[in-house]
Amino acid sequence: MMRSLYSGVSGLRTHQVRMDVIGANLANVNTVGFKCSRVTFRDVLYQTVSSPATPNAEGSGAARGGTNPSQIGLGVNVASIDVLNTRAGPMLTDKPLDVYIDGEGYFMVLNASDVEYFTRVGDFAFDALGQLVDGNGNFVLGLLGADVDPASPTFGEDALDAFVPIRVEDFENYTQIRIGVDGIITGYDTTNEDEPTTILGQIIMFKFINPDGLSQEGNTYVRPTANSGDPIAYAPGMGGTGRTITNRLEMSNVELSREFTDMIVTQRGFQANSRIITVSDEMLQELVNLKR
Repeated sequence: MMRSLYSGVSGLRTHQVRMDVIGANLANVNTVGFKCSRVTFRDVLYQTVSSPATPNAEGSGAARGGTNPSQIGLGVNVASIDVLNTRAGPMLTDKPLDVYIDGEGYFMVLNASDVEYFTRVGDFAFDALGQLVDGNGNFVLGLLGADVDPASPTFGEDALDAFVPIRVEDFENYTQIRIGVDGIITGYDTTNEDEPTTILGQIIMFKFINPDGLSQEGNTYVRPTANSGDPIAYAPGMGGTGRTITNRLEMSNVELSREFTDMIVTQRGFQANSRIITVSDEMLQELVNLKR
């Protein structure tokens, strides 16, 4: 069978994968905190028709010039599907507990099955029990009010066990709850006239040595992998994690102009490969007709 036929099939397959990724990017153009992806291709095996020859100079036996190898490519494959972790800008929400990360950090949340996730979407709220949760109802991890020490803002890799779901005791007694740029949560205690402003807890940030190695888990969650490194804890604003800016959420980093351009290029690549298959089929038909 003709090699071009199978090369065309591999081209259709890889361009379909690229179109799938573009479709997912465009579908999430308005998804807060979404990070778009890209697809890169690589050529695959080559069939060597003739091997290279070493040149010999005059006077060293039979003089001859060198020749280059002759090889035929056998198609294309997907090299990688990369997440582009470029930071998008904030959008104003006017919700006091919405938090935008002005840096490279992540929040840590805990679901009902005690599975830890990391996210850049800070759509937080307090439930009826005074627990700080995200938009999916998962618990936000950090420090409780009694453990907050603004004088020790850096925690490092060995402090992960110190972080617990943030919960405010006697939550009904507090009003005007705010989150500062350092992640410290304060509230106005209506039962304490002498010192009404109280520290209720602190949200902690996490960084990874290689954030591109994180595994996408859906719902704008990611999890560490062997290639991302372990999470390193910091107070917001330290270690490049970024400050916690309230009343805002991070927008999607999908760029429509780039996605539509990639869509056109991908469509043309798909058409070209389908044309290769059509022409190869016509050539095979000609071979079949030679018998007549």
